[in-house]
Amino acid sequence: MGGGPSAAQNRAADAQANLSNAEGQAAEDQLAFMKSQEAKIDPYATSRMNNGLPFFNALTDYTGGLTGQSFAPAKAALARRFSTMSALPSGMKEQSTNDLNAQEARSFDGNLANNLFANEQAKNNAAAMLTGQEQIANPASYFSGAMQGNSSIMNAPLASPGLGGLFGGIASGVISKIPF
Repeated sequence: MGGGPSAAQNRAADAQANLSNAEGQAAEDQLAFMKSQEAKIDPYATSRMNNGLPFFNALTDYTGGLTGQSFAPAKAALARRFSTMSALPSGMKEQSTNDLNAQEARSFDGNLANNLFANEQAKNNAAAMLTGQEQIANPASYFSGAMQGNSSIMNAPLASPGLGGLFGGIASGVISKIPF
């Protein structure tokens, strides 16, 4: 007189199992993608986080760096200009050279703080890159969905009551109404 799972319940359980399997496969695919991305990004981001900008030394080297190199043509032009003058001491030559050196020093000093902040920002961006890739490719939601789907199959009441269950339910209801 008892029943078993109905055809509809069997189909629903099969559909839920298929969905859970698909979610589990999506989780595995996402995990593989995450590992692939980490293998590509980790070396770059770790190096940048630990070492900063690769050209930082060129930014902070006074004589051989970018500022020093940018003033080299002006110094050469000044030297050419004064090379045609006599060997007698010239206050103009000394003053022009000192002015150009002072201008170079001010330029270097003005850029140095910005360069230090740019280097720190590069390190911070690399750290954010490392944590961001973990958040973007996190497959936990897929695994969680597959587990919930399997749990719902295991906890679902798949038995449909037969006539015995129907009569038992009626008898139980009648007995509960009888005052003792």
